[in-house]
Amino acid sequence: MLGWCADLFRLAWGLLYWNVRKTLFQRGRGRVPCPCQSPSDSGRAFETHCEACIHWSRPARFRRVCPLLVATKDGLRCSADTADVRAFWRIALGYYGGSAVALYAVGVLSVFVFLRTIGYPVSILHVGLPPLWHRVGQARSWFFTEKSNRALEAGRTSEGLLYLANAYEFDPDNYLAGLTLAKNYQTGQPAHADRIFEQLLRDHPDKSAATAQDWFRALLARGNFDQVASLARDQTLTDPAHAQAWMRALIFATRQMRNEAPLRELLGNSTPAAATWHPLLKTELALRAGRSPETMAALQRPWPNTPPFALFYQVSRLIELRAVYAALDLLESQPGVLDEEARVTLKLDAYATAGAQRLLEAEVTALLGPVRDLPRIKILCAHLIRHPNANFFTRLSEKVAREQLPLNTETAGAWFSLLCTAGAVGDEPKLRAYTTMLKQASKNPFHALTAVEAFFRGQTSAQRVTTFLPILPLPLEIVYALIERYEPAVPSLAGDAPARE
Repeated sequence: MLGWCADLFRLAWGLLYWNVRKTLFQRGRGRVPCPCQSPSDSGRAFETHCEACIHWSRPARFRRVCPLLVATKDGLRCSADTADVRAFWRIALGYYGGSAVALYAVGVLSVFVFLRTIGYPVSILHVGLPPLWHRVGQARSWFFTEKSNRALEAGRTSEGLLYLANAYEFDPDNYLAGLTLAKNYQTGQPAHADRIFEQLLRDHPDKSAATAQDWFRALLARGNFDQVASLARDQTLTDPAHAQAWMRALIFATRQMRNEAPLRELLGNSTPAAATWHPLLKTELALRAGRSPETMAALQRPWPNTPPFALFYQVSRLIELRAVYAALDLLESQPGVLDEEARVTLKLDAYATAGAQRLLEAEVTALLGPVRDLPRIKILCAHLIRHPNANFFTRLSEKVAREQLPLNTETAGAWFSLLCTAGAVGDEPKLRAYTTMLKQASKNPFHALTAVEAFFRGQTSAQRVTTFLPILPLPLEIVYALIERYEPAVPSLAGDAPARE
């Protein structure tokens, strides 16, 4: 056995060594002695000994290196004349190549069995073919994603996030894993969440619009207005399909952080995507500069070739300046420009600002239709957060109770909106009832709802509303309303304009 092993190592080394020596011999005829034949012999075929095989345990095995070695009646002899001694590289390549293939096959099979034993859904082709190696990472990512889903469903949040991080690490192309991870990190590890969102934007340009919107919601809920402004400015230029939503975000964020620089940067941009918004930007900057006559004149005249949000902006700013009836006249003069949700929102705001109780009552009554029309709940809740009215909220909550609105994934936003609205209008019994109901419906203890309730009761004076907004599945309009109510922006910079009676 030892002799066989020794000859095996001599074979592995000799295939290279003797072929190199023979090649050098062939190229240096007359100057380089024959490396393998005995110099004391004649050098003729079938008469000359082979010195290369004498140290082998079984010299005949040397024929695997050099087929010129043959058995004769006098023993092993070289079958070639000295001048004809040559290298056999094909044999060497065959042995080396075959050994490499065999080792590779054993390695592939071992890795495949190992991965399948763990539970990775891989094929042996995924392991064995280099062009398909990326599928192994995808399979590992899928495996950890499934483990993450099971852990999260069981309430083991930390374990679930760890598995999800592994899934995204093994397959950065797993967009859903990365997005879910970023959303879950936004509360406890916001900086890490932002890095993942940036990576998703960079690695998945085909999904950049959806990624940017999810990132914006996370940033807004956390109150990171500086980054909201930067993201909104960039997306206004690169995502024309959603430019109106981004412009609203940009105006809102720059007001919250008292910074006009992003607006001026966009105003100085001459591209068509930016030029569309120049009238709005000029008006906003004039408003912040306190140029009341200029602002009022700009707000009350039509802006040609501008998106619908420009009208929404004009009307809302006129209401803010208490030129309520001018705002309503402008709104009615351009029917069909805004969708019904935006029109109703502006009317409610206008009537509440003007103190037009009869008109406000009629509008609210019209909205108190079927509560299963979830946008109606969102509109009313956003309005009541901005303009608290206990009577209107009582009517809304009774309507919801009477029609037994279910609590499920689709309606969760409405129920959490009702919770926040109860706190905003000061209805403590309803605040307690909604908190208890949502806790009981959750698979997790949801202790954060206790902090939300304490905030609205005024029992946590140092807490900001953006402390708990990231954990609540609220519609975007409700998030805007809560921030406007509890983290107000710069007071009206242009002063109050007289309202028309």
